[in-house]
Amino acid sequence: MSDLALYPVGLFFVLSAAHFGRSRIDSRAAARYTCYGTALLGAALLVLAPPTVRAVQGTGVPVLAVLVIVLGDGLRDGAAAAIRLLAPALREADAGCAAHADPATHRHGVRGGLALLGTVLGLRLALITAAAPGLAGEDLTVGPELSARLALAGYTAVGMLHTTVCLIALLRELVRRTRAAGPGRLGIGLRLLTGGLVAGLLWNAWSMDDVLRAAATGSQDGPEDTLCAVLGGLCAALIAAGLGSTLWPTAAGAVRGWLRAHRHYRALTPLWRDLHTVLPEIALDPARRLPLPPRDPQFALYRRIIEIHDARLILRQHRDPRTARWLDHATRRFPPPRAHAAATATAEAAALAAALELAAAGTVPEPAVTEATAVPGAHGTTTMDTMDGEAEHLAHLARVYATCPAVAEVRARARARAERARTERAEGALR
Repeated sequence: MSDLALYPVGLFFVLSAAHFGRSRIDSRAAARYTCYGTALLGAALLVLAPPTVRAVQGTGVPVLAVLVIVLGDGLRDGAAAAIRLLAPALREADAGCAAHADPATHRHGVRGGLALLGTVLGLRLALITAAAPGLAGEDLTVGPELSARLALAGYTAVGMLHTTVCLIALLRELVRRTRAAGPGRLGIGLRLLTGGLVAGLLWNAWSMDDVLRAAATGSQDGPEDTLCAVLGGLCAALIAAGLGSTLWPTAAGAVRGWLRAHRHYRALTPLWRDLHTVLPEIALDPARRLPLPPRDPQFALYRRIIEIHDARLILRQHRDPRTARWLDHATRRFPPPRAHAAATATAEAAALAAALELAAAGTVPEPAVTEATAVPGAHGTTTMDTMDGEAEHLAHLARVYATCPAVAEVRARARARAERARTERAEGALR
């Protein structure tokens, strides 16, 4: 089971890299190198997982399993190189020296890191070719010759030294910044990055066991063991969390916006349901009938606001000029609570409730409402400049519409007026 646990760890880092790539932060060099390092480390963990090596070994081609192990080690070297490139990226992003940043210096550092990676990969490839190892179980093994044992030990030692150089290059930069950082988000991010590098050094130091074992016995672990995977994963996770700490406010703002849109969407649902029952033509998406949460609450909220405004425009012809008088009597009998104290919102909700009752009965009041007798909101527009402001306004209107006793009294009067009009029409038809 511990072998299988490497797969979700590797997939987590690969998917995290994909998320970084889709988050439109590729202009930030630090985030870009984090994406590269996380993806390469995740791929290395997937390739070096014991079940992967055993599956390739089961094909009956021994050299293919060795090549898989070499590929995994190369991916891990690439991850270390990406981590090393974080140092010049952080220097370039330093707010204190942004005005003096030299792009040529940054490019020189990147080229130096890539040249070092190419040298390491070439040297390790030459050493593993000279060692010509085989695979016995899950261990890389070579013959008893001293040259073969030293070549295998050198193969592992070169990778270990390269990783150490890469981690120390970034660690020196981070330690200096951590000492000067305060207790804010920057300090938290730098401390997380420092902890990730310490975990990476511990992970890398564990490879010394393979070096000594290869030099003494001519064998070493082939696939990644569980402890190495845990330490490597901890390193990448802390580094990603440290760099992501500067993105937390943006992410938190997005989450708050999603929750706010979802809350407004739910607040408008009772009002929209009453309007849609009487005026089903307002639905912009008639196929959506199930009361399921929307996938995109912000778009769904925007659509719901439009549908409510369409309904208010349709209801203009059903507004009764006696609504203001009904509301005046109702507020004397049922004074609005503090939450509904705004006269405009109460008047608008009462006019909407009365017009909806008359529309349900098919009644068009006579005389029609004029500009002099129109109530607030009769034209279906507001002075809100943003969707959030409009959603907040309509959510408050929906609360007043659903809970204000004075509005309920006006609705009852309008319903009685609609019943009388219906009765009068029926009697006129009989005569």
